[in-house]
Amino acid sequence: MAATSIGTGRRRPSVVLGRLDLLATVLGALVLGGAYRVGLLPETLALVLLIAVLVTAGTRVRQARHGGLEYGLLRHPFRDDVRSHLLQCLNHWLFWALFGAAILVGSFDNVSGLVAMFSGLPLPDVFPYRPFLVSLGVGAAAMAVLALVPRRRVQVAGNVLMALGSVFLAVQLVRIETPPAAPVVVDLPLAGDWAMLAGGRSTLVSHHYLNAAESDAVDFLRLVDGRGHRGDPGRAASWHGYGLPVLAPADGTVVGVLDGRPDDPVGAIGQTPGQGNHVVLEIGDGRYAVLAHLRQGSVRVREGERVRRGQQIAAIGDSGNSLAPHLHFQVQDRPDTDDTVRTFPVVFRDVVLIRGGRESTPAGADLRRGDHVRRTGS
Repeated sequence: MAATSIGTGRRRPSVVLGRLDLLATVLGALVLGGAYRVGLLPETLALVLLIAVLVTAGTRVRQARHGGLEYGLLRHPFRDDVRSHLLQCLNHWLFWALFGAAILVGSFDNVSGLVAMFSGLPLPDVFPYRPFLVSLGVGAAAMAVLALVPRRRVQVAGNVLMALGSVFLAVQLVRIETPPAAPVVVDLPLAGDWAMLAGGRSTLVSHHYLNAAESDAVDFLRLVDGRGHRGDPGRAASWHGYGLPVLAPADGTVVGVLDGRPDDPVGAIGQTPGQGNHVVLEIGDGRYAVLAHLRQGSVRVREGERVRRGQQIAAIGDSGNSLAPHLHFQVQDRPDTDDTVRTFPVVFRDVVLIRGGRESTPAGADLRRGDHVRRTGS
């Protein structure tokens, strides 16, 4: 039963637009919007969830001591006087269910690495860092449970933000799962098993997505038993992918080469040029393949040279704007390496794709963060 005002007998409204809730909602929207624009939305969502669990659990305990919780959903969920709380609960459940789906598609697989980098801690050597993902799943489930015992008054602003968040996540998940239109089909530019640090048509699974000059780029990281390195992670040579061959993804002509940049310290970003050492191949139909962050002195081809697909052209390094030794690959509309280019979606033939623990051999693998892939063709 709804509470009444003391001394008046009037029923207090169960749905309100509180000033503090409105202020918190506006600030939250600004933070999340800013995180989206700079490509740090998964990291921000993860941080918001972990903070929200602690704050919500703490306030629920305090409110329970002072009779400030609504238990009607547990006792009579369809009673008229708790209908607004039921709608709020369903609103929250939808958001946290979509949040859980975002975990499953790999949205947070490399968040732990970036958190470690910005906090000054050593980079984790396991990708993805499973305990971190489990903590996010447990946190989302805890928030869904806490929605069953809400505050007595439903706050409109917070629920509007939650509903908008659900719409946003639903759109992003559909975009991730939708096959690309007219993709460029190429070979995997690497041999062996690789994990995807980035790739896909959403900022949830690719930090490249919002930049049109690298929107469709994919990043490959070499793993051995789930680990990215052996020994000191601060040394590029400790990383399993460092120095491994980079292969031509298609027949083509070399139209750009840079080979003189030193391999930067692991964890250093913001180096220029961003691609570091790289090779640009003209592969026909106005398409240019870029293979970047190559090891200094490893490029085996020169401008004007014809290459065959599968031919070794360089080796993986850590030059340019690179967090750790990996290969950045994209196909674009011009041979330039500046922000004026536009990329094309890419799929890879003759590979085994491992997604969610299940293997498949698609005609063209549309890779995204969290996938594992293995080349099978010659």
